[in-house]
Amino acid sequence: MSRRRERSDETVISVTSAQPGRSEDLDSRIVRYAWMMSIRIVCFVLAVVTPSPWRWMFIVAAVFLPYIAVVLANAHRTTQLSSADPFIAPDRPAIGSHPTVISDPEPDADPAHKIDTEK
Repeated sequence: MSRRRERSDETVISVTSAQPGRSEDLDSRIVRYAWMMSIRIVCFVLAVVTPSPWRWMFIVAAVFLPYIAVVLANAHRTTQLSSADPFIAPDRPAIGSHPTVISDPEPDADPAHKIDTEK
């Protein structure tokens, strides 16, 4: 099995502007709903402990918090990802102002130096 090693010195380049995955979205919705329900539990406890005028406000909050929690948990949250900077290739070194053509050296004009290609 291969294991991915995370390197802190590497720069991560985004190749897409896609939104986060569905599982990440579901996890954030669950966390928001759990926080709202924990606030509802606190409202119930405070409704029992506090005197009359405050008690009714905590009861009303505890009654309406489930509706608000469901609406906020089901709200589709779109996160704007910053688009990646385009890749700009580094400048290539210039050859010079007047390029020169390099040709093959002239073959030997010596007839004694023939290569026999026939067998």
